[in-house]
Amino acid sequence: MFEAERIAGTDFEPSRLREYLRPPFRKFEFSTPMSPVHAARVLQEIVEPPRKWGWRTSAKRGYFEGRVAGSRFKIHRVTGYQNSFLPIIEGNFRRDGLKTIVTLKMRLVWPVVPFWIGIIIFLAWSSVSVDSVVAGPFGVRMAVIAMTLFIYLVATVPFAIEVRVAMKRLLELLRSGSAGSDLSF
Repeated sequence: MFEAERIAGTDFEPSRLREYLRPPFRKFEFSTPMSPVHAARVLQEIVEPPRKWGWRTSAKRGYFEGRVAGSRFKIHRVTGYQNSFLPIIEGNFRRDGLKTIVTLKMRLVWPVVPFWIGIIIFLAWSSVSVDSVVAGPFGVRMAVIAMTLFIYLVATVPFAIEVRVAMKRLLELLRSGSAGSDLSF
């Protein structure tokens, strides 16, 4: 869908304004000195099993919730509150010489996307349609355009904030490991 954004430095400091305006889909790629097996094991340590109907299925208290299976994973951050804009993080580990490349795809929860896009399309169409029932005079049309922009930002800004929080944790976790700890694999 999008070209992967490569993260080369040690800190995740994207251009803030651009990140808040981008659609709520991201793809990142970075390298770690760990092997794919070791990286998966390190990630598994902070991932708790998925909940069933909102109830924990394990006593394990992790930073993320989801599944890590082999060189692939699908997780999201655990919060103490409801947040429809938490990114779903799907990723994989692949060996590249002496390092491992971690590829991450971040997106909104699927039921939120059509609802959000539907509202934006309805408001945008209402503001430009000649015989709009919603927007008549020019001032009302400008208000509808402002509402469209606001609804767009309602999803992109919290998503960008949550991406930043999750990426900082993942970079801290996966870049700090040593490559020599699992040479027997």
